[in-house]
Amino acid sequence: MKKLFLLSIGTACSFGVFAQSARTNHPAIAQSGQEYPISASHIGSGARTTAIGSSDTLTNLTGTDTLALYWAGSASSDSGFISGMDAYGDMGYAERYDFNTADSSLRVTGIIGVFGGTVSSTSTKQVKFMIWSQGAQVPITSTLFLSGLPNVGLDSINVNFTALGITSTNYGVSINTFAVPTPYLNHSFFAGCTFNYNSSNFGGDTVGVVTTKLGERASAQYNVVGADTIINDQNVTMYNDGSWNDNWASNFQVPYEFLLFPIVTVGTANLSVNGITTRNFTFFGSYPNPTADVTNIKFAVANSTDVTITITDAAGRTVNTINQANLAAGTHVIPVSTNNLPAGEYLYLVRTAAGEGMASKFTVIK
Repeated sequence: MKKLFLLSIGTACSFGVFAQSARTNHPAIAQSGQEYPISASHIGSGARTTAIGSSDTLTNLTGTDTLALYWAGSASSDSGFISGMDAYGDMGYAERYDFNTADSSLRVTGIIGVFGGTVSSTSTKQVKFMIWSQGAQVPITSTLFLSGLPNVGLDSINVNFTALGITSTNYGVSINTFAVPTPYLNHSFFAGCTFNYNSSNFGGDTVGVVTTKLGERASAQYNVVGADTIINDQNVTMYNDGSWNDNWASNFQVPYEFLLFPIVTVGTANLSVNGITTRNFTFFGSYPNPTADVTNIKFAVANSTDVTITITDAAGRTVNTINQANLAAGTHVIPVSTNNLPAGEYLYLVRTAAGEGMASKFTVIK
């Protein structure tokens, strides 16, 4: 049985000139964390094909895998991706992001997604990138609750599979800006994507969202509050009936992180904002913005970790990559020189080694 809810745990305890969908292949982003390119050196002994009729392979979902992309079905059939198109007909994947509701300066302008798999050159399938509000707690029993699943869609953009940038040797990084940013948010939200396909015939395509290594989810799986157990709905999957389900509690107990990063704007003119948090990473934005010579990217980490900042121009080209090794727990401000950058708008993605991260934009003026 694929997905069994673990009831036993209750007893255990600024929008601008960016193209609407600028997508390129950025190995520096896709490989800067715990993820790896699809290549022979990362194929396990039990590998199966990732698409019907495809020669590309990924390792099985076991405790020793380097990837959590693939779910191994029977030896005679292809089952697809645990985080994408699969034989179950799973339809969507999302990560939760939190911020202090006293702040009202947050908007989401787009999503960055990292994808692997196989895409036919004639494919007409699409991924819909979306932002959802977080719903209310869901009672499972009198003492067991879900913390809140994706609820109302706040913004979206459709992207063709052929525009995701996936190749036979590298993941594709899809940078997508909404036509209009979300309204100002006042609650936690989910960033993710949905697929529409025939689960009995993939039609030459098998696409999945890249994840961190199995077991590297950095947040608690659940919290105990008095006599209640609250499942921490951080990573969720939409089943083929359209219902959202917690990955750890009811989807193979897979503790990983999706590489789905919101592109956000925050009120950086007022540095007292509390920031946006995903698990052990909090993002505050950059200042000054606009800038002429230097901008400062501010974030905090709860644990010591490596951090990578990747900066791209409006065409999606990487113009600078900053690696910060072994940053101590606490708040950090990383200065970024903009002297040599032409005037214009730039996107930057801040990521930890555990796969946590967020993106935003700054403007260079001359």
